[in-house]
Amino acid sequence: MAGDFFAAGVRFFVASEEDEASRNQREALLELASWDREEAFEGAPAWRRQDMVLVTIPELHLFRDHLDRDLQSRFGDRADLVVYLSKHRSESRRPSLTVHPIGNPRAAAFGGQPETLVPSAPRWMTAALRGLRRESAGLAYEVTFEATHHGPYLTAPTFYIEQGSTETEWKDLEASRAIARTLLGLRPLDAPIAIGLGGGHYVPRHTDLALQRRVAFGHLLAAYALEGTSAQVIDRAVERTDGATVAYMHRKSLPKPQARAFAERLESLGLRVVREADLPLDREDET
Repeated sequence: MAGDFFAAGVRFFVASEEDEASRNQREALLELASWDREEAFEGAPAWRRQDMVLVTIPELHLFRDHLDRDLQSRFGDRADLVVYLSKHRSESRRPSLTVHPIGNPRAAAFGGQPETLVPSAPRWMTAALRGLRRESAGLAYEVTFEATHHGPYLTAPTFYIEQGSTETEWKDLEASRAIARTLLGLRPLDAPIAIGLGGGHYVPRHTDLALQRRVAFGHLLAAYALEGTSAQVIDRAVERTDGATVAYMHRKSLPKPQARAFAERLESLGLRVVREADLPLDREDET
């Protein structure tokens, strides 16, 4: 098996001092497990637990490119995975716990580089989605993927884990603890790796499949990110989803000619375009 399933290096969890939810998630991680104090990272305290290192940066995550390079230089460990602890903000104001890959299918309005994707971490990220559903049971939060969007730019596999969508949820320590429990118990999901196309920003069809079927999603390109784009965005998503062998399209959200063109492109890159029935049931209680 390829990609992030056999990670042997360090997982870096990154909090931001400018982000209240991020700080609360950091404190929950420290509260719920024993950590060894590390030498400071850029003047801020750092901790290590087994193959996990917890650090804090002063600025918001979005605009700090190449953090993985700086972490590797400071700690002497390869960054096999970077997870950003973060708040989530949305106009809907719905209480949500989310995970998502990062990068910019189009312009770079919020950090990172334009038309550039960051390596995804499909088996870790999908396991985190399932973990959030389990650990938030009893809390009034929707658990969902988000599509690939925003910076920063890194070369290590990366995803965001977030709580939101308003200041009320950012302050919710129970939600922060659910995220902390998810990360402390995180193990990569042994499942075929896929990219996802279509759907809205919260890619509900892909979220449902990841929770119910045997599949691990890497990059998720929402329908709005695919409008008027060339085949290069598909190429980048495949390239930045290491080990991808299948693709799932939310066909109803895409014009038929576009869906056909995308399917042809994906197949030319060696991916099998699947429908829901092609993916075996793999509910969490069965794994």
